[in-house]
Amino acid sequence: MTDAYVDSFGRWAQLSGRCGVQLVRLTALEAANRYWAVPLELAAEGAAAPVADGALSVLNLAEPANQAGQLEAGLDAVALDVEGRWVIFVRPTAPGGSTVFLARVAAALDSGAYTVVEQQALADGGSVDREGGLSVTAHNLAERDLGPGDATPLDARVLVLTVSVPGEPPTAGYVFDHPLYARYLDVETTP
Repeated sequence: MTDAYVDSFGRWAQLSGRCGVQLVRLTALEAANRYWAVPLELAAEGAAAPVADGALSVLNLAEPANQAGQLEAGLDAVALDVEGRWVIFVRPTAPGGSTVFLARVAAALDSGAYTVVEQQALADGGSVDREGGLSVTAHNLAERDLGPGDATPLDARVLVLTVSVPGEPPTAGYVFDHPLYARYLDVETTP
């Protein structure tokens, strides 16, 4: 009985002997979902370093061919030689490079939508606006179905989740969950 491969690295090792495999670093967008890249090799300590001045054209199969690519220069990837073409499969990251980030509620829009500003955490437990950070519209999930919206106080700190919004190409959307409804309870009642 042979041991079955249960991880992707095991499968990659099994297949890599039969096809060309190259570690690459993206240097620039060529066009659509094609990028320029330089070949890399791993040094003894595990760091990747360029091995040649030549550039490879790599095709990212995780992005649509009819839209401009979203990957940033400097990204390392494993490229496979498929029928004489180098291909990678790297999903673009959400703007800001994070799926969850700390944010300050800066302005109320409408229907539970807010402008939020990415924060940088401080050692004392506080936070400040991150220089060059995101300033985006995020929706409070707790206000989608209850109340008229605009219940989250300005300057509240929230954890914002980046979600994928379907489309061609998919875009990033932002949500948080801040259940605060004390403002809705201030309703006059008649005896």
